[in-house]
Amino acid sequence: MKTVIKEMFASNVCNDATLKKLMSKKAFKRYQTLKLNGEELDIYTARNVAKAIKTWALKNGATHYSHWFMPLTNKTAEKQVSFIEIDSKGHLIEDFNEKSLIKGETDASSFPNGGSRMTFEARGYTIWDYTSPVFIKSDSFGNKVVYIPTAFLSYNGIALDEKTPLLRAQENLSTQAVRILKMLGNKDVKKVTMSLGAEQEYFLIKTDAFNKRFDLKMTGNTLFGANAIKPQEMCSHYFGMIQDDISGFMNEVDNILWKMGITAKLQHNEVAPCQHEFVPIFNTVNIACDQNQVIMETIKNVATKYGYTALFNEKPFKNINGSGKHANWSLDTNTGLNLFDLKQKDKLTFCTFFIAMIEAIDRYYKLIRLSCSYRNNDLRLGGDEAPPTIVSVFASDFVLKLIEELDEKNDINLKKAILDVRVRSLPKTEKDFCDRNRTSPFAFTSNKFEFRMVGSSQPVSFPTTCICSMLSKVLSEYADELQNNCSRENIVKFIKYRFNQHKKIIFNGNGYDKSWAETAQKRGLVDYKDGLSVYPTLLDEDIIDLFESTKVLNLQELKLRQTTLYKNYFDSVCIEAKTMIEMVNKKILPNINEYIKSLYSEIKLNDKILKIFEKAYKEIYNNNNNLIKSVENFEKTNTFDKKIDLIRKIMIEMKSLRKLYDDIEIYLPTKYMPFINYNEILF
Repeated sequence: MKTVIKEMFASNVCNDATLKKLMSKKAFKRYQTLKLNGEELDIYTARNVAKAIKTWALKNGATHYSHWFMPLTNKTAEKQVSFIEIDSKGHLIEDFNEKSLIKGETDASSFPNGGSRMTFEARGYTIWDYTSPVFIKSDSFGNKVVYIPTAFLSYNGIALDEKTPLLRAQENLSTQAVRILKMLGNKDVKKVTMSLGAEQEYFLIKTDAFNKRFDLKMTGNTLFGANAIKPQEMCSHYFGMIQDDISGFMNEVDNILWKMGITAKLQHNEVAPCQHEFVPIFNTVNIACDQNQVIMETIKNVATKYGYTALFNEKPFKNINGSGKHANWSLDTNTGLNLFDLKQKDKLTFCTFFIAMIEAIDRYYKLIRLSCSYRNNDLRLGGDEAPPTIVSVFASDFVLKLIEELDEKNDINLKKAILDVRVRSLPKTEKDFCDRNRTSPFAFTSNKFEFRMVGSSQPVSFPTTCICSMLSKVLSEYADELQNNCSRENIVKFIKYRFNQHKKIIFNGNGYDKSWAETAQKRGLVDYKDGLSVYPTLLDEDIIDLFESTKVLNLQELKLRQTTLYKNYFDSVCIEAKTMIEMVNKKILPNINEYIKSLYSEIKLNDKILKIFEKAYKEIYNNNNNLIKSVENFEKTNTFDKKIDLIRKIMIEMKSLRKLYDDIEIYLPTKYMPFINYNEILF
């Protein structure tokens, strides 16, 4: 019996079940074989798939199709093309063939490319990724477009997107993981896939309030604003009752996503007021990354119908919890084995992959930090609601004991403990093998890792590309070392030795404790405070070797990404600075001046308040002028090192300017407020 959810689920997806009905048995079987083995698509199969997609699309009312891709902008891109063509007799026909499906063309010089494409070098290609399903999106007017997930490369084959490196990294990880698994006796394993579940946090702000804040409109962050009267700890928002209009919004988001085959599973209120979280079921990493982009776009679009604006920026409100995108991931074999599941029978397999991951993070922790480093996320990381900027791994004492007790002969029989609730009417409940450590940037949670540093607005593709590349590099070294002697005794001895060499990255304590910074420094772990500190490491010899040896990114692709990272950081800070200057000149100073005039006109002059605001006016005026000069100097200079120094100077000046206003906002009467405050936005 079909339920409402089953009826609608994947109704807007051209999945294998749909293709099977529309393709010949021979063509569909060929298509399935190619997908399973990750082989190159041939023209015969592509032609049959294109024909099936066309039939399905037109039947479902689609009028256009789009090669949908993820350039280095943190957003998706698309070019919509109608199905209409003119035949040789001048008649209108509906056409969509294998050429339309496989390859599209777009301007490669207009997207971020790190200088690899000049204006006159415009040609770029979008190439169909047949591992990710084709789907239909409908807009609010009922128009339907077929979206074809694609990779985006330059005319010279340089990856200009988020998808291409991830596909490369995933293929290599599978190859190296299979090598290790065969040595461990898993002869039937042919493929290993990274699975991903990305928890998506976001804010919903009333659109009326959003439109009254110039800074939110221009940057997604509030650049001024004193703390709200009611602290977030007192509002009981976390897992609280979901109000009716928010519930309606969430339900509509679920329905739209279910139709597109996205497994919307969990939704709830988050810690901060107006903050919420959306969680899907795990999926293959490539599909999960695509779907996360659709999730964010859907949340943003549906929010407007309910009078809200969705904010995905990591730190839209100072001293209020920021938003992350917790990337929960694991490794699955084609035989159904989760390699990071503590319940699996063969603990040697678990320990081998777990230790390889520990080594990968210890050797390349700077890359882990870099993968999540950009202006907005730097404002979030290090706060008491986000992981610290120091990369570490939570492994739990249980796992450490398991590794210690692993020997050459015996497997360890794990038994879960029972939770003692001391109430007879409550059923017995098993405890998990591991606790959860929310202060850890990279935490193991019994059957997966939770990468908590990922920012809420960024695509999760690059962080997972880095994880795949790091792990495959270490696994390839393990396989090379063990290939001549893969006895259990030798494997146990080898992985324990590697573990002892790299266990310094493990920290099971409170990541917010200031003493951890001192401990980490003694262990030789560098604390990269921001993106500007860690970006240079992308061209370190070990990082270049990592990406080139795994064939994920070559030197040119790394250079263009580094250039793009710097440019995005510079642009973000400058936009914030210019927005602050505009707000000070047109709102803050005029309103303070009017309030000062009103104080002079009062019969009973309040000298104390008057002095506070006269002093504040002068300091804000002077600091704002300094900020103006710094921005002008930044835009004039062509020296890279000077640009970095000036951007740091601008960030310091912005922080000082904000404090000057925030300190007096609480004294400013409502009549003279330059914009609505946190109390009005959040409550």
